[in-house]
Parts: sequence; C-alpha cells; structure tokens
Amino acid sequence: MSNEKFELKSLYELVDRANKLFPNEILYRFNRVKDEEVQVTYNEFYHYVRKATLAMNALGVKDQKVIVMGETTVQWVATYMATVFAGGVIVPLDPGLLPEEIVNFANVAEAKVIVYSKTFESLFNEHGEEIKSAEKFIMNDKSAFTLELDEEYNDSDKYITFKNLMSYGDKLYKEYNESNDENKFDFFDQDTEKMQILLFTSGTTGTSKGVMLNQRNICAVETDIYPVFSVLKVGDLILSVLPVHHTYEMATGMFAPFMFGATIAISDGIKYVTKNIKQYKPTIMTLVPLFASTFYKTIWKNIEKQGKTKKVKFGIKLTKFLRVFGIDIRKKVFKDIHEVFGGKLKYLVVGGAALNPEIVKFFHAIGVQMSQGYGITECAPLISVVPLDKYNPSSCGKPMDGVSVRIEKEREEDDYGEIVVTGKNVMLGYYKRPDLTQEVMTEDGWFRTGDYGYIGKKNYIYITGRKKNIIIAENGKNIFPEEIEEYFESIPLVEEVVVVGRENKDTGDVVIVAVVVPNMEECDKHGFHDDETIYEAINHAVHDLNQKLASYKHIGDVELRKEPFEKTAARKIKRFLVK
Repeated sequence: MSNEKFELKSLYELVDRANKLFPNEILYRFNRVKDEEVQVTYNEFYHYVRKATLAMNALGVKDQKVIVMGETTVQWVATYMATVFAGGVIVPLDPGLLPEEIVNFANVAEAKVIVYSKTFESLFNEHGEEIKSAEKFIMNDKSAFTLELDEEYNDSDKYITFKNLMSYGDKLYKEYNESNDENKFDFFDQDTEKMQILLFTSGTTGTSKGVMLNQRNICAVETDIYPVFSVLKVGDLILSVLPVHHTYEMATGMFAPFMFGATIAISDGIKYVTKNIKQYKPTIMTLVPLFASTFYKTIWKNIEKQGKTKKVKFGIKLTKFLRVFGIDIRKKVFKDIHEVFGGKLKYLVVGGAALNPEIVKFFHAIGVQMSQGYGITECAPLISVVPLDKYNPSSCGKPMDGVSVRIEKEREEDDYGEIVVTGKNVMLGYYKRPDLTQEVMTEDGWFRTGDYGYIGKKNYIYITGRKKNIIIAENGKNIFPEEIEEYFESIPLVEEVVVVGRENKDTGDVVIVAVVVPNMEECDKHGFHDDETIYEAINHAVHDLNQKLASYKHIGDVELRKEPFEKTAARKIKRFLVK
C-alpha cells in the first residue's frame, strides 16, 4: 500500500488531475459496433466532458434532476459528470426496472432532463409525456459515438440525440476558447456539500429508497480507495462488467482508474464477458460473488473434463510449498487457467454480497489476488476492503481510512452485532423521507447498516449476514442463511440456492429450507433426469452438508425450483420474492 497522501475534493478535480498527469494515455476502450473498437484518451474525455458540461449548464440543470439510464457507455459517464459539474443532481436508474417503475421514479425525482440508451427509445417515446417535469429527452446511441461533432442543435426540440447535445456543447466550447474567459466555467466552483447524486436502491428486500449523496461522500470514498488501489499503474486495464448505475461499479470500476492512469474497457454485456476478456486482457476486474462463483465453477468443470484434477491439486500444493522459500511459479504452472482470463489478470475485487472463502483461496493459489470489499449504497458505497496487496479469504477487509466502524450487540454474550458506521462517506439521508432516515441513524449520528458481523484481529471485519434475513431457531439462536448458502458451492448439482425459514404448520417450529435451482447439465451428466431423482440426489448431498453444520443450523427440507431466481441488475437475488 502506498503512503503517498492523496485527497480528492471534487469530481472535477478527479478529471482535471488525470488530464494533467495522463493526457495521452488510453482511458476508454469499447466496441462501437460488432468488433469496431474505439479508444478515447484522458485528454479527449476531458474536453468531451467539458463540452457536455457547457451544454448541460445551458439546459439549466443547476439544482435540477437529470436521469441517466442504460448500458455502460462513455456518454453515460459524461452525463453523470457533466450534470454534477454543472451543479445539477444526477439520478442513475437501474435499466432493469419496469416501464411503470421508471416513470414513477422520474416523477418522484421531478426530473428535468432524461438521458437514456437507444434500448429505451420506444419506452420514452411511448411514456415520456407521463413524466410531467421532463423538458428534454436525450437518446444515447453507443454506435453513434464520435468526438467529431457537426450536427445542428435546435433548442425547441424535446427529443434529441446525445450527439445533438454534444454538438451544442462543442459550439459553446469554441466560443469559450475564442473568448478565453474562465468565468464561463465558474460553475465548476460549487458547493460539494449539497445533494448532487440521488440513487434509488434496487434492493433485494422489495423496498426502494432514494439515497441522497453529495460530492464529499463520493470524494471521501475515492480518497480512501487511493492507498488500497495504489498497486495499479499506467498500462493496467480494468474490464467493466457490472451495471454502471451501481455505486460499487462507479467507485471502483469507473472513478478509481482516473487516479492511476489505468484503462477502462467497457464490456459489451454479460453475454460477451468471456469474449471481452480475450479481447482486452484485463489486469483487474471488479465483480459480484455470482460472477466469481461462476468463474470458479467453470474453471473446475473444465479441469475435470480434461482429466487434470489431480495435476492441478498437486500444482497448488507444490507452488504453495515453493512460496515459503520465495519462489513463485504460479503463473507458469497455471498458465492454461490464466489464459482463460487473457493471461494478464492480477486482481479480482469482489463486493455486493457474501463470498465463499474457498473461492478466494483458489484464486490466490493460482496467482490471482482476490480482495473482498464491503459497502452499502448509503455509504457511497465503500466501508471496508482487503487491500490488493494483502490476503484474507474470510474477511471483507479493514475499515477505510476515513471510516469508523463499531459493533452494536443486542446481548452482551453475543459474538456479533449490527455493523454501525460513521464517516464522510455516509449519506445525507433518504429523499423526502426524514422518517426513514431517522430510523437508520443512532442517537449519536452513526449509520445502521442492517448487516450483522464482528471485528476480528488487526481490525478486519467479518460479515455474518443481513439483519432482515436472520432465521430465529426454536432455541432462540440466530441463523444467518448466507452462511449456510456458502456450503452449497461444493455441490455441483446446485446452480443457485436461497435458504429460508418455514414454519411447520403442525408443530409451529421453524424449519430451515433450501430452495434450490438445480444445475441441469450436471444432473443429466449423472443420470438424474426427473424431479424425483434430482430431489433425491440433492437431498442426499444436503444430508452430507448437514454433518458440517451445528445441529440447530441443519437443513430440514429441500424445495426444487425450475426457474432461476429473479435478480437485481447487480446480479443479487431478490430474496423477498422467494416465498
């Protein structure tokens, strides 16, 4: 970890600093159409976002809401930054929302401008008039991205393209350059304490709240990330695969690279991740546990298919022994696995939910450092992370430098309690809901995360589960379903699982039930083709699993589910829908 002092005070400073330090380095790489790759330098993006800011300022977005939604694009990020730079409030929306939800959030936010990808063109053409506050609808088309701008802009048009907007900004930028009047950019010098980011949490609990953040919140996280990510350098490439409206992806995948001159490669979408990995050869990726688990299972599946299980396990033991003497040959021994990730992968940063420690151990064993982080939207979002140069398979890291964490126990004899946080990263509150804000704040002003855990040696945080998910056993003991779900990683027949508590109607006792989506490919391979044989096979595996658990955590029943669980855009299961 670097000891260099770094403090970010505004998002504009992030862009300005990067332009001064890394002007000719590649900031973005993406495929415009099919395999036509576009590259954008730090300097090009700097001028691009300044043009967008002048256009947004001319649209009168100061203190107004601007919605942005759609796939990750350069235009998406430029919209976010330009809105903030022009003094407006950016409202990133989950592209997985239903049309009525999008309209509802837009009306609640009283959005003045809506920027959306071409995917949603028909939606806003059909429902745009239902958003009474909206004055401008701007369609962003990735395939139309260009730094050369010559289109006409008509202020009277309600529906325009992002290229129209940028052409307007380009005209204003030329006028600014001709006048050389810095006062035209005086709106950059703004109040970093006021709300400028409004995030409607997608939530796995069925509730959605508007989280209000300011630039201080965002900049505090980036300041704290700096020493943690300081192993990055010019030439490193991060592949962005997570939805960009999520604060975790914005903080680590989009903003952090600016501090080190790294390159951001924008994925073509979840279906094309494998193809993009081969194309861009990333050195770092930020993931959610579902992605990490999928990678892990796929690797072992291929190892077994090739009959190399014993060879790989021996290689893990051998390289571990040699590292005791300072000899590290993991990259050579596991070259075939590294080639799957492009051959240059060094780091995987995982956050968003609990991660099985066995996955961390495996990637560490083959020479890829996997660091787990912990955060929540209300904390912009990072609370803790395992530094990229450290190894801890079970913890979600130490609190960030600017964050204080304490554990509030319900009973003195408990080993865990609710994780409570304070710091510059903590939100301003919930939009138009002071009552809900009061509920999550302690009397002395600390934020209640709703997560249970404990602080171990060297100040490392360990998560046990979400407060809302706890199952209360008959003996009064608390059971965290997330802890039990981790064990299912070792059962190939199981694709997905959610552990819930069901009340036995006859006895009134709580029964722990595993709701399972079978891995049909694995089931077919072992000759389990119908519900009965699949149930028996999985139930047998669960019986073996119970031997590893305390008796009060034993799974009492298994329910099969044919369809995958519904998930948020960040690939987290919506547990509230599991009845």
